[in-house]
Amino acid sequence: MYTDHMFRNEGEKSFLRNWSGSSCISGIANLAWKMLQAVNRRLPEGELPSPKWAPGKMLKSYERSAPTLGFPRVTDSLCPRCVPEVRNAIIKGEMDISALISGQPGEIKAHIVEENGRVLMRKVCDKHGPFEDVLSTNSHFTRRIESLFLGRDFKCAEDKDVHRHGTSTIKFGRGAVLTVDLTNRCNMMCNPCFMDANQVGYVHQPSFEDIKAILDRAVSFKPRRQVIVLFSGGEPTISPHFIEAVAYAKKIGFYRVMAATNGIRFAQSEEFTRQAHEAGLHGAYLQFDGTSEEKNRHRGVGNLFDVKLQAVENMAKAGMKTTLVTTIVNGVNNDGIGSIVEFAIRNIDKIQTIAFQPVSFTGRDEDIDDQTRYAHRYTLSQMVEDLKTQLNADWEPLRDWFPLSSYSAFTSVMDLLQGDDAPWGWSACNCHPNCGIFTLLVVNRRTHEFAPLAMWP
Repeated sequence: MYTDHMFRNEGEKSFLRNWSGSSCISGIANLAWKMLQAVNRRLPEGELPSPKWAPGKMLKSYERSAPTLGFPRVTDSLCPRCVPEVRNAIIKGEMDISALISGQPGEIKAHIVEENGRVLMRKVCDKHGPFEDVLSTNSHFTRRIESLFLGRDFKCAEDKDVHRHGTSTIKFGRGAVLTVDLTNRCNMMCNPCFMDANQVGYVHQPSFEDIKAILDRAVSFKPRRQVIVLFSGGEPTISPHFIEAVAYAKKIGFYRVMAATNGIRFAQSEEFTRQAHEAGLHGAYLQFDGTSEEKNRHRGVGNLFDVKLQAVENMAKAGMKTTLVTTIVNGVNNDGIGSIVEFAIRNIDKIQTIAFQPVSFTGRDEDIDDQTRYAHRYTLSQMVEDLKTQLNADWEPLRDWFPLSSYSAFTSVMDLLQGDDAPWGWSACNCHPNCGIFTLLVVNRRTHEFAPLAMWP
């Protein structure tokens, strides 16, 4: 979200009349285009630079590869019943962990098909039978998002000691977020929980040396791009190594260090919040299910919304920004996502981003029955329609939303402008277009009116 600080007529109510920043945005866009043209003129065909952080020359658009897109198509998938069986066999010592690398336990093929305006995934396991789920409730929306996929980043290089994960081995780029789980303990016990914290029967809590090794490996291969280092869990702030892990990530060069948190420790202590920020914590991904106690009641804490408000205030006092992270469960809180946007707009000085995450049935919800899964399943295509309806806004699904990877077009320009000797490349998200989407809102800080950035030609 972006805020505008320039106002012409304090008395006018209309967003477009009151929004003097629209001309500023146009000016910025024109300047960016001129800069891009200047770069193009300086770099004749075939003479793109080879920055020291990259494994080779900068990629042209036609040199970027892409996965198979469109539908129907066939893709690699997993059997949801085989996966826990394999994991439990490894934990019990009945299967060696190397099987995950050398074999393909639980892997099956899935068919992505369009049917009655929806996009479905269908797959069959020889042992457990057929499975079906909904990827999208609007095939036109999904087809547009896939058509805007920018393409993959560089192939990874100098990573033979890092990426050894069998079929799941990362082959391109490095993603935009490095998630480091500091513990599987938590100071809450709630659903949904991707980790199944406090319930697996053992404590997993890496030592500080283990944490350092993870971060060191993350900077050991190319492309050496900046990423968000996201300390997670369980609840990362209850790890005894949280503060020093933040400081070490900052020390070795990561400029944006975050914590995925329920906010309890930040709400409890301004001193802890200050220490985290001074160590290098840029902000927090704050679990945030709604703007009332009722919308947070399923977490099992009676005053959880008050806790969230205090956490946001304490982090703002310390100089940190908050990203609201909402797990959307159909029939539970999907009717309140518009109010979350309104909350963020009213608190635009403290909140910079919202990350809506349709529920993923993993961790504590791994064994969910099919009937409940069908009832609670929620897709990105439903989310964009619900936001438009709940906010009664000119916020068009087929105009204002883009695959996450598309912002890499801008960071590619920044990579060119910063020169060959830059130690790091800019962050570049090249995730699959079905994985995530984004939009940008321009917010009038004084009137709290907003509009999607893409509505301006």
